[in-house]
Amino acid sequence: MGSIGFLEICRSILNHYSRELITSMISGATCGVIGCFVILRRMALIGDALSHSILPGVALAFMLAGTSPLVMFIGAMTAGMVTSFAIAFLQKQSRMKEDSAVGLVFSFLFALGIIFISALPKGTHFDLKCFLFGNPLAIRLEDSIMMASVGILVCTLVYLFYRPLAIASFDPIMATTVGIDIGWVHYFLMALLSGAVVSSLVSVGVIMVVAMIIAPGITAYQLTDRLPHMILLSGIIGAASAATGFILSFWLNWPVGPAMTVTAGIIFFLALLFSPKYGLIFHSLRQRRLRTHFLEEDLLKAVVRHFPKGAPLTEILQETGMTQEEALRLIKRLAKRDLITFQKGEVFLTGTGKILAEEILRAHRLFEAYMTSKGVDKDYVHFVAEALEHAHEISEEIDQELGKPVFDPHGQTIPPKSKKDKKES
Repeated sequence: MGSIGFLEICRSILNHYSRELITSMISGATCGVIGCFVILRRMALIGDALSHSILPGVALAFMLAGTSPLVMFIGAMTAGMVTSFAIAFLQKQSRMKEDSAVGLVFSFLFALGIIFISALPKGTHFDLKCFLFGNPLAIRLEDSIMMASVGILVCTLVYLFYRPLAIASFDPIMATTVGIDIGWVHYFLMALLSGAVVSSLVSVGVIMVVAMIIAPGITAYQLTDRLPHMILLSGIIGAASAATGFILSFWLNWPVGPAMTVTAGIIFFLALLFSPKYGLIFHSLRQRRLRTHFLEEDLLKAVVRHFPKGAPLTEILQETGMTQEEALRLIKRLAKRDLITFQKGEVFLTGTGKILAEEILRAHRLFEAYMTSKGVDKDYVHFVAEALEHAHEISEEIDQELGKPVFDPHGQTIPPKSKKDKKES
């Protein structure tokens, strides 16, 4: 890391490379915004194809006008749209599937671009390494203006045409019904995607631009269920990934483009682990709590079958299949909530515990009665009801549908609705 401190590096970047940093952030935000629709429409492979297949357009533009940003942008956009039309044509006019068409077209055009570059006169400087891997430090003022303009244009068009893009991404049939041309939306999105790819070439290169398109979007997808929030978050994450990667490249002496991509990947994995709703850690904790809740209800149901007597611990273990250690842990938890008491190896229900236990038993027997009424063999319904009984919130609907039955299929009495529930209803 050297002797220069992190804060000094940040200050140096702001003093000498602020334009390159801001341009990279705009490119990252642009990729993040358009990446949301790429993810929703499952077009990640097409994004990768576009990033590679624009090489012949860039090479031809370079042959005609040198390093003019506008001409190279037009060449790249043209190549991107040719790629989109070629993939669609092969799908419609041949037996080729989308993934095969994508693989064929982008490989062909990328190879064609290499041939064009090799045909350049000797001594011509075309930095293929920069094209492949990116180099934000090589961004010129005219490049910054072009990239910022494209980024702002792409984000503005997404805002203006949000409704057709959103409807077509979620429900193409509904989009057609309300008069949205699905084909037009597809090619419009391809144009926006081509613009995002072109605006990010100098930052991260064609090899890694697809990661900057996908990673921010899929990260935002982990954090929210609403598309407007997803688009906003994805843009912020894309810009933050670019800025953080830019700074880390100086601090750790990494290549700038790969540093941005790695940063975007790290942010995604953090969201994958710690997202409050969909993160693996919180999901695991919720599953653990849910399993504990189900086991507690199983234990209460086993105890209520012995009421008003206490239920011996040995019989509870036999009925529920729990280990003794697990059962004792649950008994301790339930006793703290004043649902049961544990005396001399037997478990007794308190008044509150009896109400809850009978509610679970009532749901179990109602589910058995319901399945039997639908023609399920009564010898089988018990095992299914063991799982369904935990959804005892819907037991009253079943009770009404069955006409308030008194007995389950095995002749056992279905506990009546508790007085507490009657008051609430």
